[in-house]
Amino acid sequence: MPIYLGLLFALLTAVGILLLFWLRHVLLILFISVLFAAALSGPSEWLHERFRLPRGLAAVLIYVFSFGVLVGIGWLVVPPLLGQVAEFADRAPEYADRYDGIRDAYADLRSDFPALPPFDEQMSRLGSAILDRAGDRATALPASLFATFLDLLSVFVISLLLVTNRAAIRRFTLSLVDPSHRGEVADVIDRCWSRLGVYLRAKVIVMAIVGALTYVALLLIGVPFAIPLAIVVALGELIPRAGPWLARIPLLAIAALDGPRTFLLTLVASIVIENLKGYLISPLVEGDQLDIPPLLVFVSVLVGATLGGAAGAFVAVPAAAIVDVIVREVVVPWRKRQLRQASNGRPGLDLERRTRAGPESVGR
Repeated sequence: MPIYLGLLFALLTAVGILLLFWLRHVLLILFISVLFAAALSGPSEWLHERFRLPRGLAAVLIYVFSFGVLVGIGWLVVPPLLGQVAEFADRAPEYADRYDGIRDAYADLRSDFPALPPFDEQMSRLGSAILDRAGDRATALPASLFATFLDLLSVFVISLLLVTNRAAIRRFTLSLVDPSHRGEVADVIDRCWSRLGVYLRAKVIVMAIVGALTYVALLLIGVPFAIPLAIVVALGELIPRAGPWLARIPLLAIAALDGPRTFLLTLVASIVIENLKGYLISPLVEGDQLDIPPLLVFVSVLVGATLGGAAGAFVAVPAAAIVDVIVREVVVPWRKRQLRQASNGRPGLDLERRTRAGPESVGR
């Protein structure tokens, strides 16, 4: 019977893991909704206490205000962006001349290394791959937009319901816990909720600061297309560690096309901005709320990106923050308590064993 029970539990575990894998998109939507609800809970609670607004209405107002801010930013950004696109069309002959220069330099390099494939063949293959990929994306664009709209609507509705019913959900969860441990569990729940809210609010502020600093630096250096490149760099902050530098690849590529001096200045500016973010901006904005070990952050981003792509990498750090709180506040104290009980119980066990061994053993 124990063998059968072990096999049954192993089978149920495998089924549960497969079920979680199949439902990973739904779980990702739920976690993002919890993330937004945690970020909204602080401002909505302030509006509720200050103006006696219902929490759900306060959350809706915050969403409307955020959407209005995005529309205002778009209103300011789109006209210059269109102007820079037109400037790109005007500068197309200049980029064509630089392309010819790169091809000539490659031809000189190929004369020294004949094993290299022809330049035109590689560019033709690259262009065909880009066109094929763009065609596939354009074909799937309507379905992708509709799926994205449904996901955003789901996050909006679920986050509002969580903000409105958070107190009831918290009371119900604590009612399932032994009364002697409710205080500790409530503290863990509140710390997890606070960390999630701090993460998203801090991330938005850091993105805005990094995007503004990048835009000013690109204007001073003279890099073309400063607005779209600054927006891409700001969005790269959504993915920790690797995201900021992956987002700077287009920036550095365009700076390289503009010349070695522009490329070097852009690289130096990127390094300076990243160091400012790491040593000044993030500590001031986030404080010690997200003091997570770097190894845990890196591994969580890798796992999140593997399971859920960019969205999985985005939620990896707050998920790691929750795991960090649970390990520090639950697992570590529980294990220490076990070890303490085991060490306190050893003298009694030794005395019992000696008693069974005989009076001479006890005397010794």
